[in-house]
Amino acid sequence: MSCDLTGKARIRQAALQLFASKGYAQASLRRIAQRAGVSLALIGHHFGSKVLLREAVDGWLLRTLTEAAVPGLDPRAPLSEAAMQLASGYEAVLAVEPDSRAYLRRAVLDDARGEGQVIALFLAQTQQLLRGADSVSRPADPQELRRWTARVFVHVFGPLVLESALQRNEALVAEWETTGGTAGEALRSQGVASWPPPTLVHRLPRYIDAGVSPSSRLVAL
Repeated sequence: MSCDLTGKARIRQAALQLFASKGYAQASLRRIAQRAGVSLALIGHHFGSKVLLREAVDGWLLRTLTEAAVPGLDPRAPLSEAAMQLASGYEAVLAVEPDSRAYLRRAVLDDARGEGQVIALFLAQTQQLLRGADSVSRPADPQELRRWTARVFVHVFGPLVLESALQRNEALVAEWETTGGTAGEALRSQGVASWPPPTLVHRLPRYIDAGVSPSSRLVAL
């Protein structure tokens, strides 16, 4: 771990790594302190509790993804194009951040067990950004926003979840690279009606219409 990071940032980075590799329940504060090279007292001073530390990690990761993706988002682009731009921006960050990829991969498993909330925050932030782009030229259609939010999510998180399988199967990797190899290219190549299936779109409101305010969780570290 880089010695150039502040103590607070080292704690956050150590927590991200251990939450990803061990899972939230198994990553004790003592282990996090050892990985960060700090005392338990310093974790308490900066974050207060393990729950608040995870919330800080979630906020930092969401803020990092958003800050990287927003500059490439054309506010006057059609909704489909804005979704492509947003997915590509997210993917560019994750391509060079293996720890963040591992954390989000674990987050999918935690979410399936009803644990954690970074997935809900990601979906809410994605819809918020797409709504802002779409409303420049026309009123936002809730159903279309859900559809494109789902498409961005699937094309960003799909490769994360399947990464190990893809690495073990060179033929799949070659096919992925040949057909574009990025979330943006995958979004461009598919028709709106083909994906996502209606069942997935209808499930999204529990995340993105549940009153979650992503901006309130963008923790500045």
